[in-house]
Amino acid sequence: MTDAPTGTARDVEVSAATVLALLDNGPTASREAVLRTARDGRHKLAATLLSLWAEEGEALTEAETTELRLHRERVDHYRAVWSRLRTAAPGASLLKGMTIASLYPPGVLRAAGDLDVVCPGHEDLWSCAHELAATGWELAAFTVSPARTGDSVPLHLGAEFRSPAPEPSPDPYAVGLFTAEIVTEVRAPAWQLSRPSRSPLALCAVALVAERWERPFRSRDLLDLALLLQHLDDTGVRQLRTDLARTGLWPEWREALRAMARMGWRLSVTLPHTRTAAVRARLLRAVRAAARWSSPVRAPALIAQAGIEGEGGRLAELASDLAHRGIGARRLLGAGLPLFGVPVDGKPAERLRLDDVGRHLVARTPLGSFLLVSGAARREWLDEAAGGGQAAGGPGTDPVVVRPGGGRASDEHGADRATTEPGSTSAGSGT
Repeated sequence: MTDAPTGTARDVEVSAATVLALLDNGPTASREAVLRTARDGRHKLAATLLSLWAEEGEALTEAETTELRLHRERVDHYRAVWSRLRTAAPGASLLKGMTIASLYPPGVLRAAGDLDVVCPGHEDLWSCAHELAATGWELAAFTVSPARTGDSVPLHLGAEFRSPAPEPSPDPYAVGLFTAEIVTEVRAPAWQLSRPSRSPLALCAVALVAERWERPFRSRDLLDLALLLQHLDDTGVRQLRTDLARTGLWPEWREALRAMARMGWRLSVTLPHTRTAAVRARLLRAVRAAARWSSPVRAPALIAQAGIEGEGGRLAELASDLAHRGIGARRLLGAGLPLFGVPVDGKPAERLRLDDVGRHLVARTPLGSFLLVSGAARREWLDEAAGGGQAAGGPGTDPVVVRPGGGRASDEHGADRATTEPGSTSAGSGT
């Protein structure tokens, strides 16, 4: 069956009316209530709404003017960062973010949570990473993921860098560097999309649809996807269909199109036989999930990954011990599972190298050395991986927890935990 539009549908435009319809506050909602809803993570449309009001000549309060200024400064900061990264690695490209923002009317903002940069090779990623480190950014996360057949790299890498944003902004700046376009699924290898890409807009559209693997669609996702589809040419539509088929994202694609149709928007791209493709994709996922959970190699690592998300408790810790000591990180990587890096002492290497250090797998990189784990790690592992040197987390036997969030945190007993996060759009999801 084809994704065909129904009824009297209209093209999408970025306007205050469109944003208010997405927020669905109702005609009697106060201005403050509308803005609160727009700021909510389900929407992320406050910057767009404020800039639309300003462009339409509507007076903003002092607080609204300050909020809009902070959004503009954040966008401008990322533009400057991207200019430097593009010079350092000409082959790198942007995913979502500013690419989608270029489709908004002049003067209208799309909020910039982070910057997602796709690096076609390891050298491009190292070049971007060195540029960020040289300008004061701190590495917050490092991941290694298996590549799929036909990918352009032997292993996919992810690195997230962070930098404090000026007050009163509560969110730090974040830049994600990735060798694959889709890294939202931490239980499976990353997905590399069409290369060379003939349509950056099609890449962004697939990456937006893939966000559904991680969370429900935001209303801004629907607006962005509608704009992308309206600007696709025939080449872009063909690439979109190829990458949706490669990733098996048909159920998420159909969900997004149904949501847009409910808004009364015209579906500017129609693809044939998507219902059958979605059924087939769900069946294939069920088979793969059963295979993962029945595998004596992968099942413990999947349970251990709950520790990355701060869940799972003692069971996740035990599973992490089993996965690391009994199975081994190299075997997990070979079984198709991503691994997360915890820094250990070691001189930077010229290029990526995976070393077996006793029972541990250590990634030697131009950014330093990292113990690769599937879940929670123990301080003793870091000491051993460092070759008898001091581990990054300091002495002791308390667990070092690998989980989303980056930076350092303290556990309920006050002991430090070194934390890192998987190379996801956070990054990815925030752009």
